[in-house]
Amino acid sequence: MIRKYLSFLTLALLFLMFTHKETEASNQKVGLTLPNGATYYGEVKNNKPHGKGTMRWGPSKVYSGEWHNGQRSGTGKYISDKLPEDMKVVYEGEWRNDRPNGTGIRSESKPDFEFYVISKGIFKDHDLLSGYTVMQSMDILWFEYRNENTLLEFSVSDREQANELMHSKLAHGRIQVLNYYKREKESKPSYKGFAYASAMQDYESSISEGVYRTDDYGVMELYTGLDQHFEDKEYYRVENYKNGRLVSAKEVPENGRFAGIVQGKINNKMHVLQPYLVEFSKLFKDIENESEPASCSDSSTSVCEAFPIVF
Repeated sequence: MIRKYLSFLTLALLFLMFTHKETEASNQKVGLTLPNGATYYGEVKNNKPHGKGTMRWGPSKVYSGEWHNGQRSGTGKYISDKLPEDMKVVYEGEWRNDRPNGTGIRSESKPDFEFYVISKGIFKDHDLLSGYTVMQSMDILWFEYRNENTLLEFSVSDREQANELMHSKLAHGRIQVLNYYKREKESKPSYKGFAYASAMQDYESSISEGVYRTDDYGVMELYTGLDQHFEDKEYYRVENYKNGRLVSAKEVPENGRFAGIVQGKINNKMHVLQPYLVEFSKLFKDIENESEPASCSDSSTSVCEAFPIVF
């Protein structure tokens, strides 16, 4: 009995020693140069990035975070500052199969053109599947929230109006666009909602309300309901749709009133924004501060030079 116990204990100790050596080997930090020219420093297993480490693709792209069997997997941060047309991109969050998959935040910027985008939520293969986006293009600010069953979009003409809106005090100026679509049953292809657009020139305003479906490009199209929009500067057109077909239409004299009607409709629907303003406010603050993705090719003080991170 004692002999059997000692044999078992010996096997157990050998197993623990072997496991410990394997763990030590995988936790060692080494440098690798890949066939594509990329360089890596961090933990490896079977001569592949595995664990925590940093990879650089030249002077302008870097990833630092977790790896599994040679692929980015877990949590990490990616920076690129030399994409086409000098677009700068930062993504920080969860990765799977070497792609952004899971919860994260991505920022894109092109400062020379005053273009900034920040998205936060759940990503699937780089694309935002569910969450918030704030975009600035010149003076126009665009806000969007989406998930499987909801799409909310709105726009204002400058930062002052955006700040007022974030604090529910949009007293001066006007919100330019407000679109809201909600799917009542997940198994159904239809959304119930509205789409309003108001403009300085009356003949650019429009209203539609009813049931919507997405077209081949994922754009919401009125399926059943009323659509009112300018036909020219003197008339606006009222169209009635049913099951995707136009069933009636008429032209109504505009007389300088239609833009006011649209803005009144927008004001009456502003309450749909309330559940989303807190998160929009956080992302808008980042854009308001004109925070740019960290550059990989600037001075030695850049975040890329600061990698590898301390594990």
